[in-house]
Amino acid sequence: MRSVIVYILYFILVLCINTGVCAVDQVDIIAPSSKGKESDLTTIKEYVEALGFYPHIAEKIYSNDNPFYSNSDEFRANDLISALTDDSKIIWCIRGGTGASRLIPYLERLPNDKKERIAQNKKILIGYSDITALHIYLQAKYDWQTLHGTMLEMIVNNSVSESSVEKLKELILNKRSSIRFDNLKIINNSIKLKNGRLESKIVGGNMTLVENSVGTAWQVNAKGKILFLEDIRVYPYEMERSLDHLKQAHIFDEVQAVIFGSFTDSGNDNLIEIVKERFAKSINFPVFTIQGIGHGYTNDPLPLNTHTTIGIQDEKEGLFFMDVQNLQIDLPVSQ
Repeated sequence: MRSVIVYILYFILVLCINTGVCAVDQVDIIAPSSKGKESDLTTIKEYVEALGFYPHIAEKIYSNDNPFYSNSDEFRANDLISALTDDSKIIWCIRGGTGASRLIPYLERLPNDKKERIAQNKKILIGYSDITALHIYLQAKYDWQTLHGTMLEMIVNNSVSESSVEKLKELILNKRSSIRFDNLKIINNSIKLKNGRLESKIVGGNMTLVENSVGTAWQVNAKGKILFLEDIRVYPYEMERSLDHLKQAHIFDEVQAVIFGSFTDSGNDNLIEIVKERFAKSINFPVFTIQGIGHGYTNDPLPLNTHTTIGIQDEKEGLFFMDVQNLQIDLPVSQ
């Protein structure tokens, strides 16, 4: 009897995989950047299953043939394209690192029918750091909403706060469609928000990748939007140099506001604050700073390309709130 039950369960699972008809929505687990730990893959699958999803990971997702990336460019690109065009509901990256931007030329060369499929097949991409390249590309080319949030390797290794993970889970499980931040501080107090509020879409992510986008097919478009920037291991002089480059490349033209997230392991936090202040004095739009979004133990999820409201919480203290809402994750009832 036991073997019959096992066989039936196996048959149902194979049927789900082959037909796409399954009671559990699929999450594509991908590694578009650096290689993670092989030993974490089983734990990652179990974690996604515990959330109520079917985890899909490509066979031989990791290769030892490349010293920088999880696998060859072609393998990683094909895995990404499959995730973008299949019937999964969420694409969740294992980790960041480097190499995601190398996949964009493969996306650009796709035939029109595949591009149309991506345009119509909007789903949620979760990741940050190097994954910023994919966030920007999918937003610029296909108007996708994406989630700047912690990745699976960090979750299973307890490298991110439980509160940040819970907020992310609530978003992807449709227990909330917005997230509010009450620790937003304005840097240039002389600039006032019209009627005390600012409403726009928010884009951006890792500053290094935002800067790398300049002059490419996936150049960030922040006109009329709020631009969010965070980074890790960027020294203060490097931060200022990057901001100068972005300014001279006209990325800040017609920007509604800039928000600096966490800049961790910078070597000198005081100088980082000075760079922010110098930048804020050089432009004519509001500049804010917020902790707990970016590379750090606290890394709260930030929905990108979504409606964002910034308003005054305490004018005397220069404290503001940010409400990011209307993230759409459609997980329809299975047929």
